[in-house]
Amino acid sequence: MTVSQFLPDETNHPTEEINTKILKIRGKTLIFGNVIYQINNIASIGLVDMTKTTVTPMPKLFVVIPLIGIGFCFIPSESANILGVLLILIGVFLICKHNMNKVKKTGKYGMTIYTNGGTRTIFRSKSEDFIKRVILALYSVMNSEELKAINFNFETLDMSADNSIKIGTNMGSSVVSGHVGGDVVSQV
Repeated sequence: MTVSQFLPDETNHPTEEINTKILKIRGKTLIFGNVIYQINNIASIGLVDMTKTTVTPMPKLFVVIPLIGIGFCFIPSESANILGVLLILIGVFLICKHNMNKVKKTGKYGMTIYTNGGTRTIFRSKSEDFIKRVILALYSVMNSEELKAINFNFETLDMSADNSIKIGTNMGSSVVSGHVGGDVVSQV
């Protein structure tokens, strides 16, 4: 008997796909929206290729037009033959144009975070290089004792270190007094 016989093939926890605008690292925490992950509780981080390929079917009209043109070529009239050749050329042009553009790829990539508790979260982005930079920054924070403050903007694909005022062990955070409104990520 092997250990793999006792382990389940898939986790029972659902995958949550996150479309966030801002992701922040503050010290040893990862913050987005109203969620805060303790970086020590992250089991693994990975790059996921979520590229979708769509194949557009050829419209039937593109096939029918040359067939009608062939039919016109059998009519014993010079104008019908010219119209038939034009229809064949138009049909061949439309078919060639369609075949050049029928496959579309939408490039989307994700950063998968597995926690020690078994949850799986995917942060989506249109840039593979940006996701790799985020993963490398998290790797750096996970393997360092130095506290860091880094902001990742998934819309502008910008990564910036926050070098604002440090009060005690709070680094890169706003000093807020009184009523706090909005979500967590805008406050830290």
